[in-house]
Amino acid sequence: MDAKISAYEYFAKGVAGRKSCLSFFGREFSGEETLWRIGGMAEFLRERGVKRGSVVALNLPNIPECIFTIYAVNALGAVAFVTHPLLPAEALAESVREAGASLLVCLSSLTEDMGVPKVICDGISFLPPAKRFFASFRARKESAGEKYPYDRLSASEISSEGQPEDVAFYLPSGGTTGEPKIIRVTNRAFNENAEATLSLAKVDLTRYSVLLALPFFHGFGLSSSLHGAVSGGARGVIFPCFAAKRIAKYVRKGEVNIILGVPNMYRKLLAEKDFRKGIKHMCLAFSGGDTLPENVKREYDELASAAGVSTRLYQGYGLAETVSVCVANSFGEDKIGRIGKPVNASVKILGEDGSERKAGEIGEIAVSTPCMMKGYLGQEDFSGEYLLTGDLGFRDEDGYIAFSGRKKRIIVIGGMNVYPLEIERAAMELSFVKEAAAVEYRENGKPRIALFISDDSEEIDEIKTEKIRAHLTRHLIRYALPTKILYLPALPRTNLGKIDVKALKEGI
Repeated sequence: MDAKISAYEYFAKGVAGRKSCLSFFGREFSGEETLWRIGGMAEFLRERGVKRGSVVALNLPNIPECIFTIYAVNALGAVAFVTHPLLPAEALAESVREAGASLLVCLSSLTEDMGVPKVICDGISFLPPAKRFFASFRARKESAGEKYPYDRLSASEISSEGQPEDVAFYLPSGGTTGEPKIIRVTNRAFNENAEATLSLAKVDLTRYSVLLALPFFHGFGLSSSLHGAVSGGARGVIFPCFAAKRIAKYVRKGEVNIILGVPNMYRKLLAEKDFRKGIKHMCLAFSGGDTLPENVKREYDELASAAGVSTRLYQGYGLAETVSVCVANSFGEDKIGRIGKPVNASVKILGEDGSERKAGEIGEIAVSTPCMMKGYLGQEDFSGEYLLTGDLGFRDEDGYIAFSGRKKRIIVIGGMNVYPLEIERAAMELSFVKEAAAVEYRENGKPRIALFISDDSEEIDEIKTEKIRAHLTRHLIRYALPTKILYLPALPRTNLGKIDVKALKEGI
């Protein structure tokens, strides 16, 4: 499809006339109803002052309301800022302020004041009647705000107000230095990434269903899974969160055939008998967000081969700065231990002096792509040809890229980026904390976070730990919370005077 249109127009062209394009626990949405509901939400938002250039924040799990709102915001030429649904209230309010949002669409359970008007979703109205009946018995808080327009549909065609080069989305990122930032993504870059995703499929997607369990605040879930696969013909099966047992049953029944996930998702699915038996129904499986362990890939591939299907588990690589995937393996071009070949991108491996490395030599991965961000929020537009990713790798003799580690300080927990700098800054807001350093360690092969503290408090460690944990819980996402808090009189330093992270790791 043409990438030089708005994201809404791209999606609308892909779903128009389809009998089923979305499914939510048995509730099916045709292409026609999907567009009607997007149109109804767009009219609702327009009446509340949302227009081209406005910013609308969304704090929702993967539910139909989230999808309809994303495209309704885009149709108006506004910016959709999709946030993590588990953000603590204080952190969410700060993000909403930083993004300059004029409206927040959220669940009714968010009762705190966010500083802007709220549109409230109940999260159950789109369930089939029987499931909705049982879900209604769960205790639900009621938040102040306008109700989501569940009964409002627009049968008239929406005239998209967005332009290809307009900023359409704000995506959270750690930048290329490990410091949290918000990325500005244009319609064109978003659509280009969908095209890149579709180029990897190499099959007709109209006969298959894609799992929509990756969160939409992440480019891999929003652009590749939803925008790319569903616009490209696949039926989207919506899951508010990853549930291995239930998803495995969907795979066994042939109701999910395409999965874009992180390595930990595949680990859990491969532990389920239903998934192992249902792998014969799989069409495509891509892994991103973290390094794919070779044993996980081998196990998946061997099961698929034994089932007589051509599907394999393909590893890819991407950044929020490039919306999502920019390097990947695919059918016929798959090499274990490699993140793949460039996809709609040009990749260089650069040395410290900026010169290009030879095959086999490790350097910093640099990417040039039409999927490139417009820039970071509050900063000038990105003007370089190549983006220095902060990641290390090399190109092998066959042209595949290998990932060698992170130059930037980022810890990956369950496929999600955790930024040590953010943890450290939050800890140092406490008056008794002089220095803080968050480092990664492994426990039974799984990544964990240890927070080292240098302080001047006379209190016992248990009391200090309680205070630190309480403070961090209010300011950090759950998976960024340290599992260990350790105390030292002073943090070790390198010869250059920086905190010696390597020495701290060795002391855990």
